Amino acid sequence: MNRVTQVVAAVTGVVVILAVWVLGGRAGWANGMVVTPRAALAPLVGDSSDVYLRATRATVWSATRGLIIGGGVAFVTALIAAGVPPLRRSIVRLAALANAAPWVAVAPCLLIVLGRDRGPVAVAAIAVFFYVFVSTSVGLAAAPATTHDVARALGAGRLRTVASVQLPAAWPSVADGLKLAAPAALAGAIFGEWYGAPRGLGVLLITAMQGARPDRLWAASLLCAGCGLVAYAAMSLVRAGAVRRYGAAVTASGVSGESRRGGWLRHAAIELMTVLALGAVLVTIWWAWIEWRDISAIVVPRPSAVLDDLVSYPGEYVAATAHTLWTAAIALAVGTTFGLVAALVTARFEFLAGMTVPLVIALAATPLVALFPLFARVLGYNPTTVWALAAVLVFYPVFVFARSGLSAASTAMLDVVASLGGSAGQRYRRIVLPAAVPHIASGFRIAAGSAVIAAVVGESLIGRDGLGGEVAYSYNL
Repeated sequence: MNRVTQVVAAVTGVVVILAVWVLGGRAGWANGMVVTPRAALAPLVGDSSDVYLRATRATVWSATRGLIIGGGVAFVTALIAAGVPPLRRSIVRLAALANAAPWVAVAPCLLIVLGRDRGPVAVAAIAVFFYVFVSTSVGLAAAPATTHDVARALGAGRLRTVASVQLPAAWPSVADGLKLAAPAALAGAIFGEWYGAPRGLGVLLITAMQGARPDRLWAASLLCAGCGLVAYAAMSLVRAGAVRRYGAAVTASGVSGESRRGGWLRHAAIELMTVLALGAVLVTIWWAWIEWRDISAIVVPRPSAVLDDLVSYPGEYVAATAHTLWTAAIALAVGTTFGLVAALVTARFEFLAGMTVPLVIALAATPLVALFPLFARVLGYNPTTVWALAAVLVFYPVFVFARSGLSAASTAMLDVVASLGGSAGQRYRRIVLPAAVPHIASGFRIAAGSAVIAAVVGESLIGRDGLGGEVAYSYNL
């Protein structure tokens, strides 16, 4: 599809979205929660425009710093894992643990410990870490084995091999991660601002929710989505440049040979020992930090206090954990299914892709706290709303990575199949889909953690069941 057609498709998609929006606003969909575009834009051009401008600047600055810090740490961590194999297993588990920490539980603690100005930056950094870590790790494992053999034959050491062989192959995958990380940084900063930051779009969102002002809620949400679209577009340009320079194919799954050797019992035992050792180290650091800084138990509880509470109410925590995992599993299944189907359809019909991608990015860039009132009015204050919110967050990484994978097939291989008389369907089944599998696996890895985070956040907004309900109840005590 040429550039003119791409522009026409994007404009068509925006026009369709605006038409549906106008229709819904005039009809008063979702019990009046859907307003017309004119009503949503009114606060941005009226007397309160300066308030929204200052809030946007504060949020963008926090998100930018979080993206730089979280992305930088993730990139360096992935490089260390690739260059120092003995540390790889522990680093991967630590990254997964960081991704599993739900924002709703982390944000209040970070604001208390770091202050109201730096808390949103920290939440944004946590939000982007796993995206960049996974994409960088997959990219570093993408270089063909033959290039490693050539590097070793020329006497290159491990660091030289990483710099000259693995990094060039990793840049397109890193750019894929940044496409996800940029809107995630924005959402993380907004969520961090929700817990008492002095300024930002998150403050405006929560104020509009509490004041039952749908026009102001939509105005702040529009700014969130607009900033996310700009960030996504910028990272897409970066990825396009990386693909032109280094190619788009990911040829390895990132699974090392050592994980495939030996029986499953031995592998499971090693995994268990790694997790226990890592947990012991983290608990020790937690305890030492509290003792060294003499932090009050009101701010950060000691490990012993947390353990006592878990032991005192085991049934309550087991039930809450089971509820959250069930919610996450449903959201993962729904979001993954829709993400894969949407990626497959838009890959085959590129004009349709140009129409739908703006809506997908806008949804991804809009934080859950902004989507919650609309979903709750439509679906009600029940588990279905949590499933829908979590499925939206799962959908995005699966869709983005699957779309990238479906464009990663070797052009030379496609030409060979075509020259042999292969049909378009055969080229798709035999070349395109197999080349997309590593990308899809990467998206699924990210989506699995996102499902848990989204489930906890959604449960905290509903405030009833699951670990999110426990967090909301404890925070309001």
